[in-house]
Amino acid sequence: MPMQTRFSWLRPVHCASHIFALAGFLAIATTLAIRTAPARTESSPPAATITQANSNINALAKHLQAIGAKMYGAYWCPHCHHQVDLFGQAIFDRYIQYIECDPRGEKAKPDLCKMARIQAYPTWEIKGKFYVGVQSLEELATLSEFKGTRKF
Repeated sequence: MPMQTRFSWLRPVHCASHIFALAGFLAIATTLAIRTAPARTESSPPAATITQANSNINALAKHLQAIGAKMYGAYWCPHCHHQVDLFGQAIFDRYIQYIECDPRGEKAKPDLCKMARIQAYPTWEIKGKFYVGVQSLEELATLSEFKGTRKF
């Protein structure tokens, strides 16, 4: 009669099958990770270009602040969030005058939105004119007569 131990389930064949199964799983997982990882391609901008783009966006945001441009929006508006993303949260928060129109929002100023007759979000006020919807950085540069480089 064979001797039973507390590791009787760990037989050589059973253990080997687990090792092969684990090896197969790791091979598949590695292959998927390699295939889904973003690759550095010829079209990917180098880090210096990204830094320069951020500098250009920063310059546009400073210009919009200097001319008194305003963006009216609502905290729950996905288009407003997209507009913020075009600048980057940090640049937007630092330079763009944002007016929250929903009374439930943080630092809300619904009276300003009513006075300006805001009906859709986001709405930009630039040099006394109103522009409804998400505006590209290039379009904001044009509307505000930004003189800096436009490589955003």
